[in-house]
Amino acid sequence: MPKSFLTSFVLLVLIVLLSPAGISAAVDPLSSIEQDYRDGRLTLDERVLLQIAAIKNPAALPDRYRPETVAASATYFSKCATPVLLDIRSNWDLLNSSTQATYTAAFLRAVTESVYVSPSGFFKLHYDTTGANAVPIDDLDASGVPDFVERCAAYLDSSLATHQALGYRLPPGDSLLGGDTLLDVYFEELGGIYGYAQPEGPGPEPWNDSYSYLVLHRDFLDFPANYDPEGSQAGAAKATCAHEFHHCVQFAYDAGDDIWFMEMDATHIEDIVFEQVDDNYNYLPGFFTVPEKSLMETGNHAYSSFIWGIFLGERFDTSLMEAIWDGARFQTAFAAMTDTIAGRYGVSRDAAFTEFAIWNYLTQGRDDGVHYSEDYPFSVKTAKTHTLFPVTLQTAPYNPAGYGAAYVQFFPGGRLGTLEITVNGDDAREWGAYLVLSSADNVHTFEPLALSPGAYYGIDSVLHIENFYRVTLVMVNTMEYSAGAFFNYSATIIPPYAVRSSVVTVDSAVYSGGRRDFEYRITNDAPVVDVLDVTAWDNSGWVSPGTQSFSLAAESDSIVTIQVAPPNATPLGSVSEMWFKVASRGNPAMVDSQVVGARTTLQRGDLDFEGEIKISDLTYLVNFLFKSGAPPVPMADAGDFSCDAFVNVTDLTQLVKYLFQGGNSPICNPY
Repeated sequence: MPKSFLTSFVLLVLIVLLSPAGISAAVDPLSSIEQDYRDGRLTLDERVLLQIAAIKNPAALPDRYRPETVAASATYFSKCATPVLLDIRSNWDLLNSSTQATYTAAFLRAVTESVYVSPSGFFKLHYDTTGANAVPIDDLDASGVPDFVERCAAYLDSSLATHQALGYRLPPGDSLLGGDTLLDVYFEELGGIYGYAQPEGPGPEPWNDSYSYLVLHRDFLDFPANYDPEGSQAGAAKATCAHEFHHCVQFAYDAGDDIWFMEMDATHIEDIVFEQVDDNYNYLPGFFTVPEKSLMETGNHAYSSFIWGIFLGERFDTSLMEAIWDGARFQTAFAAMTDTIAGRYGVSRDAAFTEFAIWNYLTQGRDDGVHYSEDYPFSVKTAKTHTLFPVTLQTAPYNPAGYGAAYVQFFPGGRLGTLEITVNGDDAREWGAYLVLSSADNVHTFEPLALSPGAYYGIDSVLHIENFYRVTLVMVNTMEYSAGAFFNYSATIIPPYAVRSSVVTVDSAVYSGGRRDFEYRITNDAPVVDVLDVTAWDNSGWVSPGTQSFSLAAESDSIVTIQVAPPNATPLGSVSEMWFKVASRGNPAMVDSQVVGARTTLQRGDLDFEGEIKISDLTYLVNFLFKSGAPPVPMADAGDFSCDAFVNVTDLTQLVKYLFQGGNSPICNPY
């Protein structure tokens, strides 16, 4: 250990010992330190010094930050320390000089007993066989290099080959640091940390690239189990080699990108390089149990979000992520994703995430075999399940944050009819909604639920609900980086015999002494044929009471005409309130009614006020114009056939054309 590090580490330990008391013990030191900083219990410098200790010498941490055992067998696990290092770099100018010196000394490249160049010639592995950082020394092939080191070299070469096949840039050279320009790899005792990648300085490009080295745990013993056929030690090593090398590759594009995206992506690449390991299954419950959390959340959630990368590769293309990083040279990777997905596939990023939320519902017992290629052994958490109807208006128990989702299930239980679902998202967010219609536990169809822009309100009807075992509402907050927001929903099942109605005639005009057919649309909402009875009445005697009956096919409608006839000489402006009602013959309790008003209005051309335009009106107009006859009734405008505000020969001419030559009726008449 360099002398400069010993001097700085004394300062670190002193500050650690003087850090605030009364903070409870934690399982994961890095997470606990970060939480205490966010809670205001630590200053930035105190936080950084504690983080350095957690990575480099966890035994020096106060008891409240140490797991019960900090020794050869770790009792906590932290996937990667790279986010901590990147965060420290981003706050570098805010740290005092002694903290900066401690950090610099702690992360000087180690001088080791031995080195080994990987078969590809790209990596130089630095290792010890004695001391605190010693690797397992088994050498069954008698090559003079520990088998563990050789295997890690092979894992790194596999990672390199996959990255080259996908078209990624390679990490910039380090200008002979470590003895040459090869990418240097070091083995350290890291407690429960798998590894980290350390960006050291600016690369040669005009964007924010950085040269780097990476560190692997010295033996990967006693880490969480995985599915690697060669054993969990090999699986942890493979996953870490792929993960940390990918960080070095990310640094070739942007060493300062969003930490959540970098960790999500590095965990995702593990599955691309070493698909059989599935070490990332250890983190996936952290996503499936809290789907309402933002995809952009940092900490351990970022590792569990690797499934977003899996979705992008399987839904679109495995080369998509490299294209995103290529765009990230000049903007954030997440921003570059918008242009990349839209440009390549014509799909918006929000639409892609909404579809991703649907895929996440289709795992374990709900897996239909046509979405994720792996049958993940986890089910996404549902916010609420309903088996009783109607479901009155209620607020979902979980508030999805930006790029988070919530799931509400409805089980019709064999009921017949139409399931009507209403949703309303918080207007301060943006929302996407889908219905997953499941005819069996793992047989699904999908239906977007259209939401009104701005208000994010929508209603959808699922016909023949008896054909579905379950209907699931998937509600997604598509406003990235936003805090959690509520949404409301309700649901009802319209029984088999159900009717709806609406008045098609949009104006209320009728002519005194005339006849007008008001159009009334009736709808049979039932899944079976029904006879619908229509009745109409009013409070002025303009409608003849009576019942009309219509046989309608299932889920069909028809237009019924209801004659409205005010008596002759009914004064203009008179109003009658009318009721139109439709009732199911199958279930008379199923009724719907509409109330509409009718108002007498002037009919130009009806000079004698008898309700229709006829030859007697022509005679009336001739007498008025040429024989000093009586003026039109009930007002002079009745004779203004041309609608020009005058009663003259022009009106006579147009009236003649209307009666005898197929001319038009007055354009200013309401109908």
